[in-house]
Amino acid sequence: MTREQILQIVRATPNVGKVSHEEFAEYIVALTQRKKNDEGWQTTEHPYMTVDGKLAMANQDHLRQNKRLDFRAPQILVDNDEQLTLLVTVTSELYGTRHGIATSRRIGGTPAEREFPWEVAETSAIGRALTAMGYGLIAGSGLASAEDMLRATAVTNTERHAPAMANTPRASLNETRVTYSRSHPPLSPVQRNKLTELWRILHGGGDPSVTQEDVNEGLDKLFLEAYKHGVNEATYEEGARLTGQLLSELRNKTNTTA
Repeated sequence: MTREQILQIVRATPNVGKVSHEEFAEYIVALTQRKKNDEGWQTTEHPYMTVDGKLAMANQDHLRQNKRLDFRAPQILVDNDEQLTLLVTVTSELYGTRHGIATSRRIGGTPAEREFPWEVAETSAIGRALTAMGYGLIAGSGLASAEDMLRATAVTNTERHAPAMANTPRASLNETRVTYSRSHPPLSPVQRNKLTELWRILHGGGDPSVTQEDVNEGLDKLFLEAYKHGVNEATYEEGARLTGQLLSELRNKTNTTA
């Protein structure tokens, strides 16, 4: 799916309040789905908006109309060794109340779900609630976000290779990388800004002499340690994982100094 094809679909998607989906096209990625029917495996591509795109849309819509948009603290529905399920409630002065429910699988989930279950479940639940309001509700994508589809693809591919992995030593299983049906969407500008903000708080110490070059070197070091490449080669999912890690570090630091 080309960028122009994505834009054609987006332009045909209804506006929400005072914002259009085309304004936030940079947050939309095309992901591949494979489904089996009577004729065998069929491959289709659909555009999906990331959760940060839905948040940007919602915030801008309410800002332009001078209306409130409130997010309640996540409610825990299930929290055990196998999974964490959260419910997020979003209330808008314009569109009323919507709910989003999402699960992080501590067993059988993606690395991000296992390492940062709260962040992954909360992000997905927020995305579902905002989609129910119409933000990022693109024809063909349903209520899912890009994050949801990446997780589903990761689990599907893991299950597809399960028989071959059955006799694999446990140490090797931990090193197995999930392969997607297409290249990963890249780190988004919003993600990079958030990572920059978090790095400055955690490692810059508020020092005004810390330059953007210092920040870039710091982020490169973090990505090299975690993924063996720099920030410029980072994917959206890697950015989400590292953002969750830095947020956890910030919470721990705040709790320690409180």
